[in-house]
Amino acid sequence: MIYNMPTKLDLKPALTAAMERLKTALQERLQQQGHRLTGSLEKSLRYEVKPTPDGYTAVMTSAEYGIYVEFGVRAARIPYGGRTGRGGKSKYIEGLIRYFQLRGLPQREAQRAAFATANVHRREGMPTRASFRFSRNGERTGFVRSVLTENLDGIAAIIAEKAGAQITINLADVIRLAKFTVPV
Repeated sequence: MIYNMPTKLDLKPALTAAMERLKTALQERLQQQGHRLTGSLEKSLRYEVKPTPDGYTAVMTSAEYGIYVEFGVRAARIPYGGRTGRGGKSKYIEGLIRYFQLRGLPQREAQRAAFATANVHRREGMPTRASFRFSRNGERTGFVRSVLTENLDGIAAIIAEKAGAQITINLADVIRLAKFTVPV
């Protein structure tokens, strides 16, 4: 009896299962941290498992602002300098107004709340000290880092089980946030 051992394992199903686990864990962590007004960041999480010459690469993406939720923003980097009286349009202020309107405030109150919040952000950065009251786990940043750290062994187990192979994952190779780091 001759058994031909495949020279390359098909890791795509295993990586897909691992990425699905990560996506679910990231969505849960965002909820725990209190980042769920519309759920758009959770819904924006997408992954793709692509073949490469050496095997497969798994990539997860999110809405652009996910990077600010992950790392926060220093006070000096908040795009608000106070009332200038110039009457210009600021996407930052417009975003805050929209946030407060989604929370049920009428236009005028939403504007006041937006400028008050911008002043706090300018002083404290994001997240603010007061925003921690929305968190169920005491965290407001680091959702990717903490989920990867907590799930690394489970991901390796999923891959090993599905692929029937011993897999070692190096966190530095799994996540490449270095090119996305936000100055702190």
